[in-house]
Amino acid sequence: MLDPLTKGYLNLRPDAAANTLLRLDEHDRSRLFEAMSPQLAARVLVHMASASASAVLASLDDESVSDILAQMPLPAAIAVLRHHPRARVKKLLARVSSTLSLRLRLGLRYAESVVGAYVDVNAVTFSPEHHASDALRLYRREGQYTGHTIYVLSEQRQLAGQVHLDDLLSARERSIIGRIMQPVSAVLSTRAPLRSVARHPAWLTNDYLPVINRNNVYQGVLGRDKVMAGREELIEQVADESELATTRAALGDIFWMAVGALSAGKADGAGRNEED
Repeated sequence: MLDPLTKGYLNLRPDAAANTLLRLDEHDRSRLFEAMSPQLAARVLVHMASASASAVLASLDDESVSDILAQMPLPAAIAVLRHHPRARVKKLLARVSSTLSLRLRLGLRYAESVVGAYVDVNAVTFSPEHHASDALRLYRREGQYTGHTIYVLSEQRQLAGQVHLDDLLSARERSIIGRIMQPVSAVLSTRAPLRSVARHPAWLTNDYLPVINRNNVYQGVLGRDKVMAGREELIEQVADESELATTRAALGDIFWMAVGALSAGKADGAGRNEED
């Protein structure tokens, strides 16, 4: 169990705590994470590079890791799982809820630099045959991940249109969704680079955008908040790689300076011997 001082520090400064914990040896670090609640462990882990967070979780049992993954933002959880052995990923996906497992599996199918890795599959969708009253009940029950624009799908799960919540609220109860829906204003591809999508003008008026695969089949929605979170993760990874490359280059310079100095020393020694 964590003492109040340590718990307070972890809660108030999870970013600083992450750096401190990485300097501990593996045994002490594991004991601290075992004493944390899943919520607190997740708060600290999101401030680590995904490879470091994965190394921390590697020392914990499957039950603890699955509980922590359930508390992490989806992009962070996916990034961490990419560094785990495939066999363990399979075990962990079997332990989390079916909904989270589906979202993680979908994210892991795609490279972490593309839209498909961040798709939310829980958004409510309508059929063109839905009555407005039925659609509104469905939205009120399950629309927390959807935003104010709801997408309408054909039987083949292709985008048929979209309905804004205001239009749904003002429609007559027996109105058919197919008659009040509008054309879809913007669509994203699962394989589109996240960096280019972050600059899409549709974000000025939308919190969520629909995502389709190469066969034009609807996959879910992408939230603007996930675009920003995923983009920051990629920027951090690029920064880490850049810092590593700079360090390697500096070490290389030092090595060759040492070689040069050694060669010069040998040349001077040979010159003196010849003079002698």
